[in-house]
This record gives sequence, structure tokens and C-alpha cells, in this order.
Amino acid sequence: MQKFFEIIPSGTNIQFVKNSWKFIVLSLILVTVSVGSMIYNSAVRGSVLNFGIDFQGGSTVRVAINPEKQIDIQEFRDALDEMGYQGASALTVPDAENEVLLRVKEVHSIDPAQAQACEDALKSYDTAKLLQFTYPPQGASKIFLKFDGQPIYGEIERILGEAGCEGRADKGTGKEGEFPVEVSLIGIGAKIQEQIDGHFGAGTVDHIVSSETVGSKVGGQLKRDGIQSLLYAIGFIFLYVMLRFDLRYAPGGIVALSHDAFMVIGAFALTYKEFNLQTIAALLTVIGYSINDTIVVFDRIRERVALNRDGDIEEITNTALNETLSRTILTSTTTMLVVLSIWVLGSGPIKDFAFALIVGLVVGTYSSLFIASPLFLYINRRFYGGEGHLLAVDKEEREGTGTLLGSATGAEVDGISGKTVGELRAESKEPSDGAAPATIDATATPTGETSGAPKPSGDGEGRTSRRRRRRRPSS
Repeated sequence: MQKFFEIIPSGTNIQFVKNSWKFIVLSLILVTVSVGSMIYNSAVRGSVLNFGIDFQGGSTVRVAINPEKQIDIQEFRDALDEMGYQGASALTVPDAENEVLLRVKEVHSIDPAQAQACEDALKSYDTAKLLQFTYPPQGASKIFLKFDGQPIYGEIERILGEAGCEGRADKGTGKEGEFPVEVSLIGIGAKIQEQIDGHFGAGTVDHIVSSETVGSKVGGQLKRDGIQSLLYAIGFIFLYVMLRFDLRYAPGGIVALSHDAFMVIGAFALTYKEFNLQTIAALLTVIGYSINDTIVVFDRIRERVALNRDGDIEEITNTALNETLSRTILTSTTTMLVVLSIWVLGSGPIKDFAFALIVGLVVGTYSSLFIASPLFLYINRRFYGGEGHLLAVDKEEREGTGTLLGSATGAEVDGISGKTVGELRAESKEPSDGAAPATIDATATPTGETSGAPKPSGDGEGRTSRRRRRRRPSS
């Protein structure tokens, strides 16, 4: 008989079901802490989560620093605060020497106060009278002007530049007889470059590698799309579990993966790490991983029920959890080693992505053992009188899809006797009290496997006799 390495020895009987209420209380405490963190963030910091520019709008500027300038990353952070960029961040770019990634909440190179100052400056322009000054509030990078006569573009640029609205003036589009002007403002990246050069000295920024801006309207749409993606994922998983098993299993799986997603969000609220599109991707990954682990546990519970028809459902569930424990630990540990490596060696958004996966792996493994299975037992007891699992097995056997004792693999262990199915088969062949030895029926099951059910040798009709143990009626 071959022996394989096992982290959890065979026969381990940890009382998961009996102690499940303790872990449910722990989950309720963690949920309370998460909600409390969100309330605190909203009251003190102004936002439930530290949403990145993907969701609340902002700009990301990646600049290359002159190699001759030796500036610490903390100095960049302090400089951004002094320039008035509240909540800004500065990070070194991995695998790129002398590059810094700057994130600011501003999406425009000028604010409304500066725009008003520029409008006031143009009102004193003598060559042509200003008729209209439009600076869209949604963050356009242009100012739209109209005059009663043809202005000189160079003079417009000079007046606006002195007022703080640097840009290039060109002829705009309008009706005949109008004199429209479009002023293309310098981007937020160019403005930050100019400010950094002014703070650390000319030539500090060698060049701008990239500059991206997300408006607040787009950020709100991305936030709604992210929430919808999570709800769609949970809804379709619910349907899958309901069809793959039955309605008694589905709520446990959905509550477990919803619990995992909320715990990850709570961890971000507690640590106030940046919550962005990468975090949504991590949440979807955690949901998929969690339901995969839960499905393995549910499948083993269903197999145990088919093998032990007279067994107590709570004991059967506890046996299934112990049998899958070794597989659960090995899978989670292997995945965790990879994620921990990313978290240790990574930086910036990839580090936060790995952090979300670490939390998700821990709570995902935990919820499969202590959340999904107890909820399945509660639904089975509350709405099916504790008989739902037997009804499901009877239906599967009538339809020819059930797993009988004789069709299970010989290595399966019976939860009541502690013997393998192979040993039970061998015992069924031994004569008892002078009776004729039983033979194994090799009739193929609908799945193409032999049923292996005991068949008395004296059965002249050639029919398969399957002895099933039925639950004794309660007295």
C-alpha cells in the first residue's frame, strides 16, 4: 500500500462544527471593526476608503530626474505638500533608475480662483473687448474666449500667463462675425515639472515620461462599474452553486465569499491603503478563490452523505472538513508563498494588490471551514427538518447520478466504522452463519463505472439487490 506525505494525519478529528459559533462571533467582531473604520474614515478623513485617482479623479505624472540630482523620495513628498497638493504621494518606479511616480488629486493646471483672476485680467485688454470667458467645471484643459474684434494671440498668451493661466492661444470655432479663441492650458504634468524645477533648482526634471488624468465624472463611472462587477460575480456564482448542488448549499457559499470580500475592504479601510482598480481585480480574484475552496468542501460533504446514510449530518460534515483540511492547507500555503513574495519585493500598486490577496487567502480559507458549512447545516435543519441531505441523495439515486457505497473508490473511509470501502467490500464477500458468500455485481452504472454492490449468489432472477440503510424514524 502506497503512503503519501500528509500535513494532517488521517483520522484527525478537529471539532469544526461544534466550535463554529465561536468563529461566527469572531467574524461579527471583525465586521463591526470594519464598519467602525469606515465610519471613522468618513467622519475624520472625509472618505470611507482611500480611493485612488481611478475612482475619485486625479492625475498621475511619471517624471525622470536628472542623474546629477540626488534627491530622496521623502523630499519629493514634502515638496508636494509645500506646493499645496494635499493627499499627494510620491513613489520610486521599480526597475527604472531616477524615475518618480507622482500622484495628485488635481486634474486641472488651474483652479477656479485662478480662472477668475485670468478672466479679470482679460477684461482690461484694450485691443478687443472680452465678451465671453468659459472654463468648463468638468476639468477641460482649455479656456474658451470670445471677443468683439480680432485679438492678438501673443498678447492673450502674455496676459493669461501673468495671471497664472499659461497656455497657447489659437483661433477657435464659432459663428460668422464672432472672434473665438481657444487657449490650450499647459497640462498638470508640465505644471508639476515647472514647480519641481523651481523648488529643487532648474534642470531637476529631465523629462516627463508619462502624464495621465482622470476626471471626477469618469472616476465616478469607474466606481459604479467596479461595484457592479462584484455584484454580477456574486450573483452568477450563486446560480452556479444552486445548480451544481442545490439551494441548501448556495446561501452558505455566497455568504462566505461576501464575507471574504467585505473583510478585504475592511482591511483597506483599517489601514487606509489606496483603493483603486487593482483592488477591484484583487477582490474578484479572492471571490473566485474562495468559492473554489468552498465547492471542494461541499463536494466532500455530499460524498460523505452518500456513504453514511444513517450518520448524523453534523458528524458527516465535520468528517468532510477534516478530510479536506490537508488539501486546503497545502493549496492555501502554496498560493500564499507566491503572494508574499510579490508583497515583499513589490512596491506601489502591486504591493497593495498583494496585500488584498493575502487578506483574501486567509479569510477565504477560514470562511470555507467556519462560515459556509455551518450555514449549510442551519438551512438543512431550519427549512428541511434535518432531512434535506437524504432527500437530495434519494433524488440523485433515482436519477442514476448518486454515489453508492459500492461505486466509491476503495480508498474512501467510512465515517462510522472507520474502515475503507475496500475493506467493507471484502467483508461482504465472507460467509456469515453458513450463508452463501456474496458476489460483487459488475453491472455498469450510468457513469460507466461498475456499481460493485453486493449481490447474493442465490438470486435466481439475476436482479441487483442493493441494501440501503435508511434513517430510523424518530420515536
